[in-house]
Amino acid sequence: MFRNRINLMLAALIAVTATTATMADDDKKKDDKMDFAIVKMETSMGDIVLMLDKANAPVSTENFLAYTSDGFYDGTIFHRVISNFMIQGGGFTADMNKKDTRPGIANEWDNGLKNDRGTIAMARLGGKPDSATSQFFINVVDNDRLSQRQGDGAGYAVFGSVIDGMDVVDNIKKVPTGSKNAMANVPVDTVLIKKVSIVEESDDDYDKYAKMAKKKCEEMAKRAEAAQEKIAKAAARCQEAKDLLASDKCKTSDTGLKFVDVVEGKGESPEKTDQVTVHYTGWLTNGKKFDSSLDRGQPATFPLNRVIAGWTEGVGGMKVGGKRILMIPGKLGYGERGAPGAGIGPNETLIFEVELLEIK
Repeated sequence: MFRNRINLMLAALIAVTATTATMADDDKKKDDKMDFAIVKMETSMGDIVLMLDKANAPVSTENFLAYTSDGFYDGTIFHRVISNFMIQGGGFTADMNKKDTRPGIANEWDNGLKNDRGTIAMARLGGKPDSATSQFFINVVDNDRLSQRQGDGAGYAVFGSVIDGMDVVDNIKKVPTGSKNAMANVPVDTVLIKKVSIVEESDDDYDKYAKMAKKKCEEMAKRAEAAQEKIAKAAARCQEAKDLLASDKCKTSDTGLKFVDVVEGKGESPEKTDQVTVHYTGWLTNGKKFDSSLDRGQPATFPLNRVIAGWTEGVGGMKVGGKRILMIPGKLGYGERGAPGAGIGPNETLIFEVELLEIK
């Protein structure tokens, strides 16, 4: 009886161990799977394998996968190639006939993914943020400006990245181009997209590509997290500036300009006709940073009488070495026209932190 009890305990232990191992294996499979899809694009110049980011760009990813499943991309071309910019395809046949598509999708441009070299993004019409359908482009250089808000209020949505075949992309970007059917930058010799297919778990190459995709996902996630942290820090600094503007340290001029001197300068004050050199950061009142010379690592130099009225007045009252917070009402800013390219709406109030470095 004692021996039977031991045998039962041993059997139970083996069962628990086996169950635990199976659960661990299942967890590993889930972890390896991650939240991505893998797609192979067979072109006349070689294969390109893409990781599509379901987690950060679910709408764009599902859209691309739907067109892929329908065989839509098979027989289309790369119809626009610019060697220092991107390669674009997915909308035209080899004889330059535009294919019919589904309606446009929601633009996921602010998902934290950037238009870095090797990423794939949705092509769309300028002035229509939600007009992306089937066409896509692969960035051949870092195109940070495409990740920024454009004149229509949105950027260009990244939804994945090349994980294998970047050499093919680089070869495509080098092909001679010309004009065809009133379109510029069309490859002289057709670059055909023979077939686009989803790489399934049952495919021989899946495990290899899954490892690449997982690594790329992690890299992109880190960049996206860093970008979000940067945005959060900018918003926090803007809130600090707003708190100062709401304090008894704030002064208001006759024109309605509000300002707080964070650091009193010791140098001269500029005349309206002087050129000044400054470092600055600008925010909308919702905390969104729209411009910063500090981010570019390069101070700005300009004639003081050739900028918005709020800057002429606000910087004109500073001394070299000083740092000032400005709240500029719309009438002293960009007025009714706004500055769409910077995401500044009509009559929008702006907040700036300005450091006066030099008078020239």
